[in-house]
Amino acid sequence: MGGGENPHKKREANGLLAGLEAGIIAALVLLGWLALSSAWYRRSIWTAANIMATTFYGEAALGRDFTSRTLAGLALYLVLYGIIGALFGLTLANRDASLRTTLIGVLVGLGWYYLSFAILWQNINPLIPLYTHRGPMMAGHALYGGLLGRFPRYLHIPASRVAGLSDAE
Repeated sequence: MGGGENPHKKREANGLLAGLEAGIIAALVLLGWLALSSAWYRRSIWTAANIMATTFYGEAALGRDFTSRTLAGLALYLVLYGIIGALFGLTLANRDASLRTTLIGVLVGLGWYYLSFAILWQNINPLIPLYTHRGPMMAGHALYGGLLGRFPRYLHIPASRVAGLSDAE
């Protein structure tokens, strides 16, 4: 490490990036779960993304098919849940992968679910809570949070450790 680098800042940056990566991967898993649950309810697998796209396009986004509007809904999921992951990683940058960190992640996921559906979407886009099945969405957020809590696995590993070299060499 160079003389001018601050190890605390580096740890925070690594935590932020690891959280961002974990948040996006967890959001993709969440979207997969929502697609599966939509199919279970005999709806289109694109339902969750199309409902999210109503934020930009209103009721015109509600449809069964994959369209450019669906991409907007997918992008909004990835951006929002990636930001949550980045903030989570930044906040818990000093933690190791543990059951406690995973449980904190589950609490964050469920907290975001309740906050977003009780307050945020009611005021920004009431179509989201109106057309969303709450059970699968809540379970998906618990899954999202559990995967988010595994963010320390994505922390940057120095090349010397990857190559099997110790710090003494």
